[in-house]
This record gives sequence, C-alpha cells and structure tokens, in this order.
Amino acid sequence: MARLMRESYRPEQLDPGLARPAVVDLERGFRAVAVPRADAPEPYRSFRLIDAAALDTVLVVTFTWDDGADDGTVFVLPVDGRDVELDIRDGVAVTTFLNHLLEFTLGGPRDAWEPARTTPIGPRLSVVRPWSTGD
Repeated sequence: MARLMRESYRPEQLDPGLARPAVVDLERGFRAVAVPRADAPEPYRSFRLIDAAALDTVLVVTFTWDDGADDGTVFVLPVDGRDVELDIRDGVAVTTFLNHLLEFTLGGPRDAWEPARTTPIGPRLSVVRPWSTGD
C-alpha cells in the first residue's frame, strides 16, 4: 500500500506538466483526460507527498499542503489497516482506497479540513485523523 501511495502521488503523477487539459495515454492502453495541477480539484492540487511507509498494519503518510500559503507544516496521516477489508494484491482496489482516503480526509481547502481533522503536536507538525465510515 505504501509503495502504491508513493507511485500514485509522486510529483510527476500529480503534475503532468500541461498548460491545458489534454487526453493522455496511460499504462495498460487506457486513455484519460489530464489537467494542469493548478486546475486539479483538492486534494490533488495542494497535496505534496513527502513519503509513505507501512508499519505492520499501519500506513503512515507524511505530506505538506502547498496551496500558495504553505507555512511549512508537515502533516502525518496514520491509517490503521486492521479493520480494512482489502485485497492489497489488487492494485485497482488499493488505488481506489487511497483516493477515497485522501478525498474524504483532505477534500477542499486546508481551512475546511484542518481544524476538524488535525492535532498540532509541534509548531509545524500536525497529526491528521483520517476519515472513516464512522465520521
């Protein structure tokens, strides 16, 4: 899961280097519409992955949020996978899970999710509580 997170959210994946929307060829013969990162919806526009690691059943995602007012805060998003029913060998299922995790946890501008989901643990370090079906 951490490997797919690093592959799917690396800078060149989220910023296709386009000046305007365009149809692009993807791996496995698929085609999709790609947009410049500045035109992408949140969280894909501002999310900047630092790294992701799997620690036993916990996925730990570290990232910054560059929405033009980046204050250097590093966010840590721990995801407890013990209750997640997911075949981690199925890349599509894992990618869908990660997309939903980010969209539901970090969707919208930072001031929409940060106050409700984060706990500051230092001047520029916060832990983000992931969205779950219990929210």
